[in-house]
Amino acid sequence: MIQEILNALNWRYATQVFDTEKRVSPEEMRAILEAARLAPSSFGIEPWKFLVIENPEVRAKLREVGFGQPKITDASHLVVVARRTDVREHITQELIERCAKQQGVDPSKLDGLKNMVEGSLAARSDAEVDTWVRSQTYIPLGIMIETAALLGIDAGPMEGFMPAGVDEVLGLKEKNLTATSMIAFGYRGEDSAAKRPKVRRPFEEVVEFVK
Repeated sequence: MIQEILNALNWRYATQVFDTEKRVSPEEMRAILEAARLAPSSFGIEPWKFLVIENPEVRAKLREVGFGQPKITDASHLVVVARRTDVREHITQELIERCAKQQGVDPSKLDGLKNMVEGSLAARSDAEVDTWVRSQTYIPLGIMIETAALLGIDAGPMEGFMPAGVDEVLGLKEKNLTATSMIAFGYRGEDSAAKRPKVRRPFEEVVEFVK
């Protein structure tokens, strides 16, 4: 299992060219999205939404605001990772209700969690809250990339797009959302980058054991 994981992570790369004919199965795509849903988040607030863009016309519009990147339209699937913009107003009550319902706990027993979340939000400016929420969305993004690799599926994550443009195309502002990243899933095409050796700093340079 250990070697399988490492092999998959060494095999994967940020795919730029996708085979337009090959499709990811619904079952595999569901597994990738389910892995993202199960991602951890600070306090368990889950301040994200994953939008699977199935409409070809919408994907074409997203390509226009995504600096013309071919993978936006060429890959089998495209997912937009969006973050909540109404965290300060609604997230605490939603979290308490979700925990109470799913764990069978009286909401009054969750006052400690409620106070921690509210205290954390109160200590931050609006800009700091948005930065905090934005950073949370990269956790499920990374999990989707790894899950895809374990399934032998290529992924091409993107930050190179105009967020306001994506928000407008998808009507995200009205949903109290804003785009953070996009990720394309599918199978690599004739991409010279796939044949290049992976460039990473050595283990000893990036890992330090503090004893």
